Amino acid sequence: MKEMKLTDQTLKKIENGSAVIGVVGLGYVGLPLILGFVSRGFQVMGIDIDRKKIDSLRAGESYIEHIPSGSIAEAVESGKLEVTTAF
Repeated sequence: MKEMKLTDQTLKKIENGSAVIGVVGLGYVGLPLILGFVSRGFQVMGIDIDRKKIDSLRAGESYIEHIPSGSIAEAVESGKLEVTTAF
């Protein structure tokens, strides 16, 4: 049996939704990006050095004006979004 290449394994995980996505930096680009991945059913790990951002996200609150807190709360409550300062 032929061994599956790492790229093939990764593509298969993306296709079947089992890939875990990591996003470093949860600002104006990273936060919408993680919400997009979560909305498509992926498990997402968000990483940022700013403890205030992490605390806000864990509480289901947005710190970016155009992103509603409800979207964040839903992502956290679903269990699909985890956030941390630990790299």
